[in-house]
Amino acid sequence: MSGDYRTSPAVAPILRWAGSKRKLIPELLKHAPKDYVRYIEPFCGSACLFFSLRPKNAMISDLNRELIEAYRTLAAHPKLVHRAVVAMPRTNQFYYRLRRKDPASLDEISRAARFVYLNRNCFNGVFRLNRAGKFNVPRGSRAGETPSLSQFLQCALLLRKADLRVGDFESATSKIRHGDFVYLDPPYAKRGSRRRGEYGYASFDIPDLARLERVLRAINDKGATFLLSYDCCPEIESISRAWYWKSILVRRHVAGFNDHRAIVRERLISNREFNY
Repeated sequence: MSGDYRTSPAVAPILRWAGSKRKLIPELLKHAPKDYVRYIEPFCGSACLFFSLRPKNAMISDLNRELIEAYRTLAAHPKLVHRAVVAMPRTNQFYYRLRRKDPASLDEISRAARFVYLNRNCFNGVFRLNRAGKFNVPRGSRAGETPSLSQFLQCALLLRKADLRVGDFESATSKIRHGDFVYLDPPYAKRGSRRRGEYGYASFDIPDLARLERVLRAINDKGATFLLSYDCCPEIESISRAWYWKSILVRRHVAGFNDHRAIVRERLISNREFNY
């Protein structure tokens, strides 16, 4: 069993996400196995590869509880969430008023709509929390159009087929089975870089690289396939050279200024040979 991306139109993600691999989808699809039992993505973010593959059996997870809860609500109530999002004015005053609201004080639909609205209207789709756990990304100037109801419905249909979990990447991959396909796209941890709360302060960091290597070995030992994407930096060199490595060029989606985005080199690592 696998997805049907080769025979049906792509589904665009609802969310914008800093670090998204959306522009690399053609490259990632080229290296995805044609057949697999289950698709697993433990750092899902906007889940752009999930929405491109359109798997019939999937488990997607993230450490970000607000994100996964928004996906669960979107899966169950796409029309209500869409209606709430489009009713929100796209102004500075409303954006910052909504940002100040405690999501725990809102009902399920309003909470999911708040998450989608802030994500679609914030600077570059960045998710960042301050030390108090509050979302603190400023409003962006290039938000684009709100996704259509049709897009919400298409995403909801796929999300209903998936097991949506909140959790660490190691726990999310603990039940890997033979024939599964695992795509891993962790936040880029670099020595000497100052943490500002992107993806939350408990997100992937330097000590987690050793755990990542253990997870890759476990996936391979269980007869599953993995594909890992990561920045081309010294830290990733700790990952075993026993795997297959490939370098690709990509334009980074997030930088301090829109006109300073650069083309950089990234790594793809897999336990199966690449189709160049």
